[in-house]
Amino acid sequence: MDRSKNIGGLKAKEDIINFLQKKNYYSFEVNPYIPKLRRIIYTKLVLPRMIRGKKIDNAIIQHPISSDMIMEQLIDSLRKNKVKKLVIWIHDIQSLQSTNLETINKEINWFNRADKLIVHNKKMKEWLLEHGCSASMIELKIFDYDNPQPIQRNIEYNKSVCFAGNLIKSEFLSKVDIKTRIDVFGPNMFKKYNDCLKYQGQYSPEELPQHLKQNFGLIWDGPSTRKCEGTFGKYLLFNNPHKTSLYLSTGIPVLIWEKAAMADFIKENNVGVVISNLDDLDDTLDKISDEEYRVLKENSVKLAQKLRDGYFTSLAIQKI
Repeated sequence: MDRSKNIGGLKAKEDIINFLQKKNYYSFEVNPYIPKLRRIIYTKLVLPRMIRGKKIDNAIIQHPISSDMIMEQLIDSLRKNKVKKLVIWIHDIQSLQSTNLETINKEINWFNRADKLIVHNKKMKEWLLEHGCSASMIELKIFDYDNPQPIQRNIEYNKSVCFAGNLIKSEFLSKVDIKTRIDVFGPNMFKKYNDCLKYQGQYSPEELPQHLKQNFGLIWDGPSTRKCEGTFGKYLLFNNPHKTSLYLSTGIPVLIWEKAAMADFIKENNVGVVISNLDDLDDTLDKISDEEYRVLKENSVKLAQKLRDGYFTSLAIQKI
């Protein structure tokens, strides 16, 4: 595991490790955050020696690792060691956030050296196929979330909404101007924002769920309130935002952009509402009856337990 500096990213990777250890997987941690000379020695000498001669059935690399050199060496060493199955578990695809052909080719080449890829969803799988990925792919559907806080079971519908994340990439927050109150959690809050936003501070991924008491969790990104656009907004077309798992594992239904890759999952499981325009959120919430919300809430609470148990991780591992 690469100890990413992004808190959310670290949580996702650590959860997968915890769920897999219960299935007799062993965690092998790499550290790219060391001085260049030490990193070269570690990559070229130490890392291959640690893998050489080990009997490994299934090796799972959690991608991305914040060092191309380490990623290359990991794949080379595992292949030379004749691992039975090499699996790359995708958290983020840099190519989806870049138009640089070199970046796209680099990642696709790594993925094509794997026996299996665990991808977020059907839309991500289709994008990879279109860009030359030939590895066999397993669709995760949603990330599990090891949530230590009690499931939030309150079914009183008061049209409340929360938003959690690294706020520096959520520029729409500085523009949203509606009647509905949105409680905002996370680092890098904007200095200027409208009265509908109430900043509630920053908490660790383990602490945060106990502060989420709202009816809905919002999944939106980019600079616009009319649609999700820009680099971060368009990424929703392909990825499974980890905040989705945060909300649902807490027992909170979600509000998600209608074109997001995860919108299909939300509709199929009836654990939220898809929206086209954030400016229309007041009307959207007004149209939801108490009974309709009760059904969304009950479904979300049921799904919360599955996410806490590592249900979707287990399904993916069974398909390797």
